[in-house]
Amino acid sequence: MDVCTIFTNRLPRRPYCSNDPASGLLVRPAAMALQQSHIQPNAPLEVAWLVFDLDYKGAALAWEQANLPPPTFTVVNPENAHAHVFYGLVAPVGLSDAARNAPIRYAAAVQAAFVARLRADPGYVGLIAKNPLHDAWRVLSVPKLYDLAELAEYVDLPRSLPKRAEVGLGRHCTLFDMLRSWAYQWVREYKRNGATLDQWRAALLRQAEALNNFPVPLAFGDVKATAKSVARWTWAQFNDSAFSAIQSARGRRGGRPSTTTKDGEPWAAMGISRATYYRRLKSGLLVPECTGR
Repeated sequence: MDVCTIFTNRLPRRPYCSNDPASGLLVRPAAMALQQSHIQPNAPLEVAWLVFDLDYKGAALAWEQANLPPPTFTVVNPENAHAHVFYGLVAPVGLSDAARNAPIRYAAAVQAAFVARLRADPGYVGLIAKNPLHDAWRVLSVPKLYDLAELAEYVDLPRSLPKRAEVGLGRHCTLFDMLRSWAYQWVREYKRNGATLDQWRAALLRQAEALNNFPVPLAFGDVKATAKSVARWTWAQFNDSAFSAIQSARGRRGGRPSTTTKDGEPWAAMGISRATYYRRLKSGLLVPECTGR
């Protein structure tokens, strides 16, 4: 496996790049960007590389000391021995409006666990990284891409992400959770007042932009994709009858989703099967709080 070719093929068409990130970033065609010492490794709305910033000496062997698998690339600054560590994923994680939320949460949990084990900079967001194909760095590589499940075997994943994760992929999960909570409260009101789906999408995008107040905000494309996903799903699934059924289920079960198959249950009101309802609940498309908990 030629991981250098894989790295090149997975680059954005016009990635951010720079020889001095402190002085600003450039946007260049991939062939030109590869001539810069720092480059954007992941395409917009896709995570093909989990990258960690290790700002301490001896970073090149940090993975071994942490009992983690060897990185696909370890890109070391020869002047201070700090490094960027890349784990390439067999299947990139999509972040678009069509992407499922469960893989994003899984990747965020793996990322958070690796940050802790590697003692990596928790504030590093990974927009640009040391270019593993540039001769400014000392590069160690292994011909290996990983499944998320394989990486997860090396760490204890957190039971849940913080309610407000402000770094890395956790920002996507935080924005998604905050935005859908807002949408659950307001979608029926918009429908009652004759709003169209396009107007609902515009409202969700405005709210998403307002919620994107992280120390390092998400890119607009990420925010737009999240808003579009939440808008489409809530518009299709939420109405007054569904809400009444959810509230009734909450009252009967003390906040727990009902497990019976009566016509008044949430899945019946939403026009979906019981199995589909609980599959969405498990995957994060529905959560207990949105069913009245």
